[in-house]
Amino acid sequence: MMKRLMTHSLAAGALMLTAAGMSPVSAQDDAGEALSEEEQVDNGLKNFGYIAGLSRGCVAENQQAAFERDVLEIHASITRLLGVDRAFLFSAAFGYGTSVITDNENCVEVLRQYESRSEKFRGAAQGG
Repeated sequence: MMKRLMTHSLAAGALMLTAAGMSPVSAQDDAGEALSEEEQVDNGLKNFGYIAGLSRGCVAENQQAAFERDVLEIHASITRLLGVDRAFLFSAAFGYGTSVITDNENCVEVLRQYESRSEKFRGAAQGG
């Protein structure tokens, strides 16, 4: 049981850093106060979901099904590792991101961010 808790804690920490894309020392809220580890994980998952949602609008129509499968796999992994509440944060942010229209000139950067974050997430989820 202790090993499982430690593994879950390490996975959460790794996911926090990769999803948020920031170091725990520099993570602050709007008022400049340090965020807790839990808040950093939540914010990172929201940002990751939002970028995934924006990316969906940048993907060619014939590639959207494969992209959506990829996002569903990430969602399932978040559910397994961090629970349904955090998976909901990711999926709600994804839904919001899909409602935002992204200019074609910004799509390259949005897709680059999605690829970078999804690679980092997969690496952290697999313990790498």
